[in-house]
This record gives sequence, C-alpha cells and structure tokens, in this order.
Amino acid sequence: MATRFRVNSPNVIHETIEGEVILIDLKTGTYYSLRDSGAAVWHAIERGADEEEIRGALELRYDGSEQEMRDAVRALLGELEAESLIRPDESTAPGAEIRPVSNGGLRTPFRPPALEKHTDMQDLILLDPVHEVGAQGWPHPAGLDEVRG
Repeated sequence: MATRFRVNSPNVIHETIEGEVILIDLKTGTYYSLRDSGAAVWHAIERGADEEEIRGALELRYDGSEQEMRDAVRALLGELEAESLIRPDESTAPGAEIRPVSNGGLRTPFRPPALEKHTDMQDLILLDPVHEVGAQGWPHPAGLDEVRG
C-alpha cells in the first residue's frame, strides 16, 4: 500500500491565493510556494491521497507521460517531507475522492512541480506574536491564561 501524507500541522500553515499555495513553516520562518501541478499535488495531499492517487489526479488534468508524472510526484513528496512540510500518515482510511478540475476536457501540458523556498522574511515571521498564543487563540498571548486562572 502506498504511503499517504498529511500536512505537518500545527507547524505548517498554508493558504491558496489565486491558484498558488503559500506554505509557512512556523518553526523556521521559511515560506514556500507551489503553483500549477505543485498546487494540485498539495491539494491532493490535503485530501489524504496517496502517491498513486496523486499521480492519477494529475493524469486527469495534465498531458504528459505516466512515468514523468510518477517521478515528479515522488520527487516533490520527498522534497516536501525533507522540508518537514508533510509527514507520513499511518491512517488506513481512504483519502477523499479527488475530482479533476473542470477545464472543458482539455488537458494542459504537464510541467513538473517546483517547490519555491524563501528565507528572506524568516526573522519577521519568527517575531510574529501569533506563535505564542494562549488556548483562546489570537490575539490572546500565551501565559495570560495561567496568570488569570
């Protein structure tokens, strides 16, 4: 059985903005970007897909060889895991159904996904007080719950 992965929460937060997935590692302050096929892979990971299900989803959306997509998915999963953005999910539950994006039946040419890594804002991200919040969440700082309790 192929390994499933999941987002390495709570250390990693992510948001999709106009098709681009922005990921932030809150422990290191590094942020990342995934576009196009990389964003499709990320969304499949969110849904609990394993490596083969991810490749199959890409085949529905992109025009390219099965082997090229398999190699690209494997490489990206390895890179995401090496950066501690995802971790293996030992769950045996099947992932959610992955539906192809409706594009009128046209498949776009496949380009291997690229994980863009940015470290230029590490200091600012690590200074953000959102990292030290209490049980009530933002904007309640950590430590006040214990003082008031």
